[in-house]
Amino acid sequence: MNKTTKGKQGTRGTKQIIEENRQTVDFYFNVFTISNVAYLIIRYLLFWDTFSAKFILLYTLTAFTSLVAYYFISYVGKPILDEKGIAVDYSSDLNMSGHVSEYAKDVILFSVIQYILSLISNYFWFALIILPLYVFVKIWQNFLGPWFFEPAPEEEPQDQKKQKTKTKVIRR
Repeated sequence: MNKTTKGKQGTRGTKQIIEENRQTVDFYFNVFTISNVAYLIIRYLLFWDTFSAKFILLYTLTAFTSLVAYYFISYVGKPILDEKGIAVDYSSDLNMSGHVSEYAKDVILFSVIQYILSLISNYFWFALIILPLYVFVKIWQNFLGPWFFEPAPEEEPQDQKKQKTKTKVIRR
């Protein structure tokens, strides 16, 4: 049985958005921390012989990018506080679709997938090439592409009197 609600969609209050932002930041902190600790423990215990300087550098790069993404969503999701330290408003809704925080969450999840796949085979570290390509595609779709391919502004139609004087000036 499909129930559809009629009317306007209910809006979420400030307190609810602040609480959801806190839960989102906590969730991605847990994802980031558990995945890094689990990767290091498994790599140390089972695959220490293949853990060379090259793979330490790749791990550090991946951990750094996911750490920057985590700090970004935690900074963007901080509530605005008054003088007494009481939350009065939210700075940004982290769970809003189309928000830039979605890309930061994708980076964290991509790093978790990267850790899992690199435990299977070291060749999966080549998947790190996908991340800069993904960033370039998103920048192209949202900023550069529309700016480069924006149509020229249309000229305003002139009234007939101005058009006649303009053609007379051109003929002389």
